[in-house]
Amino acid sequence: MIRNFKKCWTAVVVMALASGCGRTPIEQLAADLTSADRETRYEAAKSLEDYGPEAHVAVEQLATGLADADPKIRYRCAKALSKVGYGAAAAAEAVIAALPDADADTRYYLVKTLANIGDAAAGAVGQLAEILQHDPEPRNRYYAAKALGKIGREARSAAPVLESARRDSDQRVRRAATEAAAKVTRA
Repeated sequence: MIRNFKKCWTAVVVMALASGCGRTPIEQLAADLTSADRETRYEAAKSLEDYGPEAHVAVEQLATGLADADPKIRYRCAKALSKVGYGAAAAAEAVIAALPDADADTRYYLVKTLANIGDAAAGAVGQLAEILQHDPEPRNRYYAAKALGKIGREARSAAPVLESARRDSDQRVRRAATEAAAKVTRA
């Protein structure tokens, strides 16, 4: 009887692993981001937001989601990436590519992601300077200044924009621009 139980239990475990039950919740959510079903992709991206830095294993799928046809999925993927922190650095190119077409709310999370990944965002210096100079949303300008500061010397071409932003109408933007200007102009 015990021998039959072990055989049955082994069969159950093998079937569970073969059907994907051996995945961690984050791995399953990452796989769900590639689903053909829009609702599945949306819920997966939304759920990944709760994992923060632990969701770094889903960065590739979240980066792909930034190009989804559905703007709500793009928004959720951007928000989840912003919570991953530096672990989202592998998504830098996708984040930068998503900036020009992003709505204001999605742009906020994209710029916040760039601020979180530091020098990995160096390819976005021009776009970040443009956001700092012209974006109507103070929170976007704030994170653009933070991102430029974290990029450091590689963002020195943005020094004039940072200098100008030191006179921004928003106090947080002014403070972030002042700190960033000091970092990008360091000898």
